[in-house]
Amino acid sequence: MDSPRETAARATNRASIDKSAISRAPSRPPGVWSGFGIVAMYFLLQFGLSLMIGSGLIFALMLQAGLRHERADARSLALAMRASPDFRSVLAVLTMTAAAIVMTVLVRQFWRTQWTRGDLPGFGFVQPGDKSAYLGAVLLGVGVLLLGGPLTHVLAGAHPVHQDITVMAGKVSPAMRLLLAVPVVCVAPFVEELVFRGVLLSGLASRLHTGWAIVASAIVFGCVHLPDFGFAWYPIPALVVMGLALAWMRVRSGSLWPSITLHATNNLFAMLAWFLASKPH
Repeated sequence: MDSPRETAARATNRASIDKSAISRAPSRPPGVWSGFGIVAMYFLLQFGLSLMIGSGLIFALMLQAGLRHERADARSLALAMRASPDFRSVLAVLTMTAAAIVMTVLVRQFWRTQWTRGDLPGFGFVQPGDKSAYLGAVLLGVGVLLLGGPLTHVLAGAHPVHQDITVMAGKVSPAMRLLLAVPVVCVAPFVEELVFRGVLLSGLASRLHTGWAIVASAIVFGCVHLPDFGFAWYPIPALVVMGLALAWMRVRSGSLWPSITLHATNNLFAMLAWFLASKPH
């Protein structure tokens, strides 16, 4: 007969083994609604964080004014900060960075086993088998940009096409544009690929053929950018083409990193246009 101490030790070991087994148990891969839910959460999170961070900055200014024994009106401060391109730029940088961190932590927590899985429904955070995929991603990124620009120009005709962040970049100093460029080139490609070619594409592929999942994810990717262009549809076809290239690269390479590289390349060349074509006011 086991002693009470041996029985207690055996129970402790069994509990440890059970916890270890639970931690290694495969999480359920995302479905279609999970994919759409993550996309919606990403944009709602950006909106909520923008309000929170903006309110925090206003509160800090009011507190600073109070310490100087000056009167400060929250409404007036909010209107002044909203009209300030520099403030809007800082707010955009903070919001994009915070949203990326939160989304990465959430997705990593919910779908641990999908994170380092190369094939769908994995998210592809593994190195591609063929390292030349990175060079292909850069070349394809340039090609998509060269195709997308003329396509948007033809579809827009005489209508102007303005993207919010590009308009913002044209109203600030070169130093502030450089600050904006960091999340645009480094942060946005990572988190958007995680959301669209990671969770969404995997979720769609759970119900659709891979080819149709690629097409559907590209259409969603293009349409969700409508607010960035004041709901003008002219740039959306070019964004759908970009979405097709990104999703194809993800599936073809078996990794998400070449897609991130392609996305970053596209954003980098778009950012360079800020410095070549825009003049600070």
